[in-house]
Amino acid sequence: MKTERQNTILIIDDEPANIVSLRHMLSSDYTIYGVTDGMSGITAAKLQKPDLILLDIIMPEMDGYEVLARLKSAKETQDIPVIIITKLDNEESEEKGLILGAVDYIQKPFSSLVVKLRVQNLLKIVNRNRIINEQRSQQELLKSISRRFTTESNSSAMLSDTLDFIGEIMDVSQVLLYIIEDEGSAFTCRSEWKAPEFEEISFIGNQIDYDETIKKTINDLLFNNEKDLCLHSSNPYYKGIMKPFRKNKHNYITAPVFFMGKMCAVLDFSRADDGRDWTENELTFTVLIACVFSRLFERDAMERQFDIL
Repeated sequence: MKTERQNTILIIDDEPANIVSLRHMLSSDYTIYGVTDGMSGITAAKLQKPDLILLDIIMPEMDGYEVLARLKSAKETQDIPVIIITKLDNEESEEKGLILGAVDYIQKPFSSLVVKLRVQNLLKIVNRNRIINEQRSQQELLKSISRRFTTESNSSAMLSDTLDFIGEIMDVSQVLLYIIEDEGSAFTCRSEWKAPEFEEISFIGNQIDYDETIKKTINDLLFNNEKDLCLHSSNPYYKGIMKPFRKNKHNYITAPVFFMGKMCAVLDFSRADDGRDWTENELTFTVLIACVFSRLFERDAMERQFDIL
């Protein structure tokens, strides 16, 4: 089972033959995008957010130096590492590229093995830094939620705000909170966070029948399996069973929320079907978030009991 999405590489080169050559060399290990002019390269970098850019220097209209300068001056692309691959073989050209922010410089004609090794070594650093940043962001999120838990007086506001925090931190398309209502016969979506491209579609008020088939499926998966504490599409067995209930998003984690020993809600995390499976770190984090929501439900029940008294 894959635990990381395949790294993406954008090639910017005005000679299609060079793109074909590099694609042939690297496509077995990475997802490759290729464009043949500088402006299209800048647009593609902002849209695709690749993990690495391979950039030619000698191009018409906008050369590689200007492309590099624009990439490094834009907030969306300034942190994407760039390797220059060019026919220029003088020290001044290499120095200029490195000064502008390139992380490496490879001369044409290049060795296939050298390109593979340099790309591989650089992406190891990129992936390691991504994991470190992800864990740091998750820790900050949990700290922020904990602070709000002790200072925020409105539980309903905390539910909504916590979803916002989660959505901003995690690499997901949407986070939905479904609460079991109607005397335990249906899940109703009561809160949501959605990435900007999905904001026009709302699930608030959407209901899913919590019939005996779904109950049995969830119980079997959650309580007869010691390893997983949530349902997720990385496990082909789970994905096969849940497929009839997943009509839109098929790349998901569904984390149950418990109150007084019974499941009272579920948190649903979905993202684009980009070929990446959920990592163990992501699965563990969603379970921690579900535990936080369990405490929120407990606090809400205590507040309602206090109001009655």
